[in-house]
Amino acid sequence: MNCGGMIMKDFIDFLKLPPNILGALSIASGALLLLPDQLAKRLYMTEFRDKYGFTIGIIFVVSTAILIVLIVSKIYHYFYDKHSSKKLVEAQTKYLKRMTPEQVIVIREFINEPTHTLPLPYNNGLVIELQHLQIITPAGQTHLVDMLDPQIQFFLQPWVIQRINNDDELRQKFY
Repeated sequence: MNCGGMIMKDFIDFLKLPPNILGALSIASGALLLLPDQLAKRLYMTEFRDKYGFTIGIIFVVSTAILIVLIVSKIYHYFYDKHSSKKLVEAQTKYLKRMTPEQVIVIREFINEPTHTLPLPYNNGLVIELQHLQIITPAGQTHLVDMLDPQIQFFLQPWVIQRINNDDELRQKFY
């Protein structure tokens, strides 16, 4: 029973190997299995291949399968991330085009400031909405606030400026 547990633990450790090691194992085991007999004799691998051929075959099949899954997964995530990023840019641009006149005025004030930073009342509904949508963000973690006029520094997110500068309609609206 203990021997079976060790084999399973070793197999699980094998599955956790990094992709470059799996690739090397796949190539090496495939070369050992598919090597012509004459070349195997010259490399003194004939006896080794005959003795451990089944194990080498399992290593080849498993490491190649895992490698293929990893490669397909990387390719899928690459295109998925690219597609998601494109959709995010489209949604952000669409939102900026539909902003209310009050929101546009606030964003214009940010754009006209050299540091794109403004003190705004943190309990204002418009400010809360812009902060929730990550259009503006508090500049810092702690703020000294006058409770008679509760304002903190906010800054305009760089993506907002980028979307405005990259779109003619948004440039006309905000500049």
